[in-house]
Order: sequence, then C-alpha cells, then structure tokens
Amino acid sequence: MGFERGALAALIRRPPLLLEALRTWWAMRRVGGVGVAGSYLAWRSMTAYGDISATTSAQDLLHYLQWRRGMRSVRNGEWEA
Repeated sequence: MGFERGALAALIRRPPLLLEALRTWWAMRRVGGVGVAGSYLAWRSMTAYGDISATTSAQDLLHYLQWRRGMRSVRNGEWEA
C-alpha cells in the first residue's frame, strides 16, 4: 500500500491533520518487531480498494485522518463538528 504523490503536500496544507498523521504513525509503528501495522494496512487496502497493493489517494488519507481525529474527540467527550 502506498500513497498518491500529492498526499504529503495535501497534508502539509492542513496543519491540524499533521499532528493526527504523527499520532497515527506512532500508533501503527512496529512494536517489538511485530508487523501489525503492515497487516492492518494490507487488510485496509484490500477492503477499501480490492487490492493490497493499491495506492491511497490524498483525499482518502485526509478523510481517514479527519475521521480518526473526530473519533478521538468522541471518545474524549469533546465532539468536534
């Protein structure tokens, strides 16, 4: 699974999502050599695009990060519309 060329540029134009991208990276890093992140990304790519080697669009990445940030707000009782 890879990302579209413009994904990083799109992310840089949205500073609030940069922090969320770092949080996501930290949460998905390989802990103790366990490849959970790779397995999850392969599964996610297969369910979203029907192909584990599909390229994620910049728009899909931004939507995912916005969703993830919103879910954190819900979990913390700080709903953000």
